[in-house]
Amino acid sequence: MEKKQTLWEKYRTDILVIAVFIIMAIKAVDWSSALEGFDTHMKELIDREKIEKQRADSLQTELDSLHVLSWENVEYWIDTLGIEHPEIVKQQIALETGMLTSAICLENSNLFGMKEPRVRETTALGTQRGHAYYHNYIDSIKDYKLWQDNMYDGGDYYAFLHRVGYAEANHYIAALKTI
Repeated sequence: MEKKQTLWEKYRTDILVIAVFIIMAIKAVDWSSALEGFDTHMKELIDREKIEKQRADSLQTELDSLHVLSWENVEYWIDTLGIEHPEIVKQQIALETGMLTSAICLENSNLFGMKEPRVRETTALGTQRGHAYYHNYIDSIKDYKLWQDNMYDGGDYYAFLHRVGYAEANHYIAALKTI
């Protein structure tokens, strides 16, 4: 009767030959050179990551600066959002906010004295002090753009503002033109 061989006994020679080849391959590799190349690659990746983080931080700083209420930033957002008749709109902001200093402007982030709309789409979060309030002044400009897109269909902008009764004051258009 023939004795059953274990896997080790059956493949022992093959396993030993493979092990010898693996050991020879390991000894043939210049590990110091390979590790040096790995270190160099890792340093390059770390340096690249630092540069990308600096770029991201710089972009975030620039974005944060655009959220600070200033005339320069207001003009940037008016241009960026494609507000029509930007010079007249800036006159409105100056008049409505007392040159960016009124309580409605500062507490409600409302640059236009807008009331919360009942029908049209809006970025307003609700009503406070009798006027719409916004997350930030940029949302106020976005809301004005929504209002403008909904209401204005071209022509003399002063006449349009008068026709839609933009402000309660009778001398509103005359006051705008003096700014």
